Amino acid sequence: MVLALVLLTCLTHAAKAQSPPSVVVNREYTIKAAFLYHFLTYTEWPDSRAGVEAPLIVAVYGPDPFGAVLDKIAATKTVNNRPIEVRRIADPADANPCHLLFVPGAVAHEELGAVFAAVRGLPVLLVGEADGFVDRGGAAEFYVEGNRVRFAFNTDVVDERELKVSSKLLSLAKIVTSKQASK
Repeated sequence: MVLALVLLTCLTHAAKAQSPPSVVVNREYTIKAAFLYHFLTYTEWPDSRAGVEAPLIVAVYGPDPFGAVLDKIAATKTVNNRPIEVRRIADPADANPCHLLFVPGAVAHEELGAVFAAVRGLPVLLVGEADGFVDRGGAAEFYVEGNRVRFAFNTDVVDERELKVSSKLLSLAKIVTSKQASK
């Protein structure tokens, strides 16, 4: 009887170990995904990037911390009647033709230079989590203050990329300029 219980316990643990891990997205990334949707909603791209019916493309570079949350948003929401398409990319060169590129904090600092270079001069809303992301050329940066997710925008970068971010969205952000970043 004892042997049967031991075998049953071992088999149960073995079955759990072989089953695929379920992706659990923590609350922080659910909030960040919602913010990304609102970034899309309150940003205008130049005519060269803004087909009237073409999807707005959100790309996640490197490890995706969102699980299926972004996909659910894309499947259930639109922005000005435009669908949202989510892509996961491993090569910064694949960032073109996205509208918004998210770079998770798990991406090594050494890789960021290639990401910035890949979208330099393109109308891409570059959003990241690394400390100082907006100081290095990102348009927006998520950070946690206390237990709240906050975001900063570098308005000089936004202007350089010919993006128009609504004053409503900017009023909720910490504003950084390139002049402040270089100090």
